[in-house]
Amino acid sequence: MKLDPNRVVLGRLRCLKECVTSFRTNSVLPEDLCYVPEYLLYKLKKGVQYTERFVLRTQPSKSSTRTKHHLFPHIVWNFYASGEEYCNNEGQWLKILKYSVNGKESDAHSFTDDAWLLILGNQTTSSELPEQPLLELCQPAVPSYLTAFPLPTLNRWQDVLDYNYCLKLSESAVVAPPCKEAIRRLQLVPLAWTIEYDEELVKFLRDHTHTDNEYLGSVRNYVDSIKVSSFCDEDPVKDLTDNDPDTFWESDGSEGEHWIRLTMKKGIVIKKLIVTVDASDDNYMPSNIVVTGSGEQEQENPKMLSQMHLDVAYTGDVCILQNMTEYFRIIEIRIKDCKDGGIDTRIHGIKIKSSTEQDMGLSQDLFCNKNLKRYPKLENWDKELLYRRAIALQRFVTLLDSVLPYIVPQWQHSVGTFKCLEVVRQFFPLSKKRLYLIETFLHESESSVPNIIPKVFVNRCTAAEHRAEPAVDPECKQAIFTQIFEGLKPRDRFEKSLNYRWPLRHDQWWECKFALECIIDQGGGFRDSLADMADELCPTDENAAMPLPFFIRAPNQFNVDLNVNRDVYVSNACCKEFSKYEWIGKLMGACLRSKESLVLAFPSFVWKKLVGEPVSWLRDYVTVDSAEVKLMENIEAMDEEAFSSYFGEEKTFMCTLCDGSDVPVKPCGADLPLTYKNRPEYVELVKETKMHEFDKQLDAIRLGLLKVIPQAVLDLLTWQELEKKVCGDPNITVEALRKQTIYEDVDSNDVRVSQLWAALTNFTSEDRSRFLRFVTGRRRLPAPIYICPDKGDEIVDSLPESSTCSSTLYLPKYSSAKVAEEKLRYAAYNCIAIDTDTSPWDD
Repeated sequence: MKLDPNRVVLGRLRCLKECVTSFRTNSVLPEDLCYVPEYLLYKLKKGVQYTERFVLRTQPSKSSTRTKHHLFPHIVWNFYASGEEYCNNEGQWLKILKYSVNGKESDAHSFTDDAWLLILGNQTTSSELPEQPLLELCQPAVPSYLTAFPLPTLNRWQDVLDYNYCLKLSESAVVAPPCKEAIRRLQLVPLAWTIEYDEELVKFLRDHTHTDNEYLGSVRNYVDSIKVSSFCDEDPVKDLTDNDPDTFWESDGSEGEHWIRLTMKKGIVIKKLIVTVDASDDNYMPSNIVVTGSGEQEQENPKMLSQMHLDVAYTGDVCILQNMTEYFRIIEIRIKDCKDGGIDTRIHGIKIKSSTEQDMGLSQDLFCNKNLKRYPKLENWDKELLYRRAIALQRFVTLLDSVLPYIVPQWQHSVGTFKCLEVVRQFFPLSKKRLYLIETFLHESESSVPNIIPKVFVNRCTAAEHRAEPAVDPECKQAIFTQIFEGLKPRDRFEKSLNYRWPLRHDQWWECKFALECIIDQGGGFRDSLADMADELCPTDENAAMPLPFFIRAPNQFNVDLNVNRDVYVSNACCKEFSKYEWIGKLMGACLRSKESLVLAFPSFVWKKLVGEPVSWLRDYVTVDSAEVKLMENIEAMDEEAFSSYFGEEKTFMCTLCDGSDVPVKPCGADLPLTYKNRPEYVELVKETKMHEFDKQLDAIRLGLLKVIPQAVLDLLTWQELEKKVCGDPNITVEALRKQTIYEDVDSNDVRVSQLWAALTNFTSEDRSRFLRFVTGRRRLPAPIYICPDKGDEIVDSLPESSTCSSTLYLPKYSSAKVAEEKLRYAAYNCIAIDTDTSPWDD
């Protein structure tokens, strides 16, 4: 079947739009996306010697009982299996429906009970050779009356989707009969399910699966020889193929002239070619890799197969070539550039997945209680439902990846993109093509490194005096932020302003000359100035005065009943210095392009507005002012008697902004009394006013951001990724937590304290961040932590309690360190929600 490529792309875009509508409205996904064939035809794989009988199970598990059927298959046998995929930790299973000993479907024998066959088992160690599947897919098992048509039969969901959405002019294929029940399971949307659960499921998949989750065979199984351009160690090939990430091949040659040459075995078509890298290698870390292919006699004119710009902050496996359909005898990996212009390079390993191997698919055992405990929204859902929904999400992302280059053209880095994708922005982390596009856009839009680093004179003594008493300097001229902002202005009409679109290797944007300090700034002073500016913009000390007027403490900082978002800031709607807001945006863009960070404690509401994600009152504004959200909910829900009791005739159409000022929510609102009848209008007007309170300031920041970062990059990032790229990874170590901890009425050697530190040591960085939020309401250090014994000293194995207003953890007694770890983790993930049972008018 050959379809017009342009029609295929347009058809996929139509289906993509339907899918987005389905996610937004919590309705069933398009049937073609969830297509599952009723039957698939399998035969014994050629070349596989199989003389024993097939072991058929009543359930897809090796521990389940065997069926009564004894099959000794022959090469001519046909097996008809359900088209619905199923994988678990043991491997890939087929549900055999019937079989034919003479190859004729009309003579097939059906099974009365379930009969499961393990056709591809998981390897127990990474050193094992790829296990050969017992059966191979031949052609769809369709009713005999369809085989009379001289047309190809489609049984893959991608082919069916393309065929039905491409607005074909004539029938050119036959779709294999669908399995309605299997399609229904993929389409199923429970009544209480919303897109928030899909986003949580995407996060789960991101954390528990990898882009290259399939088995990757040893390179030695697929190549005849490996050569390198140069090397420092005696056996570079061993270092590349020993599956040890701690060993590496290190080149010893000229910059940009490093290569690894693979001579492939006959017939090996690469499905995925992987290199292992380590960000700690610093300027040995490759940043630009080109892969070429050629025949043995054509090495002078190789064909470029792919080019990859690597994230130099990433450690792990990177796929540099995939989905090849052509065989090349010689595959050459060329390292063109390294981090910060490094001369030599290091590669920690090479892995290959060949077209002769088979994907294992998504394992249902992944959705076990142990893995789901960090995802409260998913924990109580049926595991089978989560498994099927995850498969549907993976299909959607595959569809998205197939058209992403058309939605965000590589040659239009500043053009707005497919707007409806804002709804599914949180699905983007599962995309396999997105990061490559982002790296391409950033690389092609960067400017050259300036020849001269500007010098800025900074007086930190006067800045410290200003921070102690900001009222003395109302124009903030002594603040480090203002000193650097003014110092970087062009001194004459011939000097150009900084554009901040520098390449990653440019790690010092200006040189600080510190007054009264004998310091030569070789990068450290510059980084100090960034940290000082961040602390002026969003002070980490909750009791410190605000040195600058651009941001104010969000109302949540003053809500003592809240144990989350207690450290966030929002733009000051009264501040009209938009040029400085724009400069803040430029600094954020420069941080995104580099390895520097500007830690700005914004709530998700602000980050979403900056990146362009949709925001809502209940879900997002609660990160700014939870008390106001609760108040509006109560006003909407209360009866007339309660309304009259609380308000009487005193309240008018006024609302309080984040800076504490009162404004009317409509013209003459100060004179318009709030009544029970007009309260719905009042609530909607308050929401509208509060949600757009500081839009002008955020627009100025976004304008500066877009002068440094292409629009397409911003459209491809989630708000969490933008925050992490600007502010850095909030990695919280156990050592850092220990330095912040103060013990009260409990000894540091107490068994409870020992269990606490043992648990925190086993926690991931995300777990520790959640723990910090549970105790202090803050996401990042510094934040003091006070450890006290539990109030009920006799109770054992209870959940810990915290008081975020005093940053205190009340630690119970536990029967074991394991129980302590479980209780602390549960509290960190499940006990940070706002107490919605308490009325704001209760004493």
